[in-house]
Amino acid sequence: MEVLPQIRKVYTSLSKAHRKIADHILHFPEEVIRQTASEIGEASGVSSATVIRFVKTIGYDGLDEMKVQLSTDQALRANERQIDPIVSAEDTLDVLCEKVETLIKDTATDVFTTIDRKALQVAIDHVKRAQNIYLFGIGASSLVSYDLFHKFNRAGRRASYVFDVHIGLEMLSYATTDDVVIAVTYSGHTKEVLLACEYAKENKVPLIVITRNDGPKIKNLADEVLLVPGNEHLLRVGAISSMYSSMIVGTALYLGVIQETIDEEITENMITTKNWISPLKEE
Repeated sequence: MEVLPQIRKVYTSLSKAHRKIADHILHFPEEVIRQTASEIGEASGVSSATVIRFVKTIGYDGLDEMKVQLSTDQALRANERQIDPIVSAEDTLDVLCEKVETLIKDTATDVFTTIDRKALQVAIDHVKRAQNIYLFGIGASSLVSYDLFHKFNRAGRRASYVFDVHIGLEMLSYATTDDVVIAVTYSGHTKEVLLACEYAKENKVPLIVITRNDGPKIKNLADEVLLVPGNEHLLRVGAISSMYSSMIVGTALYLGVIQETIDEEITENMITTKNWISPLKEE
């Protein structure tokens, strides 16, 4: 049996310690192939004995057996087409629609299976305390950032987002420890976004990163990392599940921030903004 699908299958039944190991393997399968039980344990924040118990829990006799299977799985994946097509030329419209429906449903399930509720709550608390919210994202991640910018402003929170990263970095120079930065980067390698993260770290501005990458660089920069499933190829016909998963996490963050005041000032703010823009809509 393939290792990664098996881990996803049993993920919800795993203990907290075993989920830490599962997250590490799901995000860094290539590294795990070369790691010892001690190294996997250190990277996951658990003991090597816990790693061995985890391996047996998911159905393997030992770590070596799991790593051999994982290596085989990765080799087979490398031989597949590098671009994830999602659909094929032979698909009917009905099949295409079913695939999109399944993709979106599976994306939502994967998000709430893997998300760290504790990290999400801490992130919510950071944003609640913030005087200003600075948002960063490039490409498809810019749509997630812009959506959050719109939501927070309608709710009466001072949020800023600009598509020109240079101007965004200039604005960030005014950020203080009373503010918060929310950076969205699916790969975790977007140079412009990482530069904003480095500025935030340097100036001690609380930083929340929405990403699939919880590697050492991101962990060192961020106060909280909100992980999304890494189940979409970086080379793809379009950002679909990656964008939806980031949007779902962003929405959970937003709703967590406003829920305590939604019956009071939030409703008033929503009505006010609706009244302001209503003349622009044709009846």
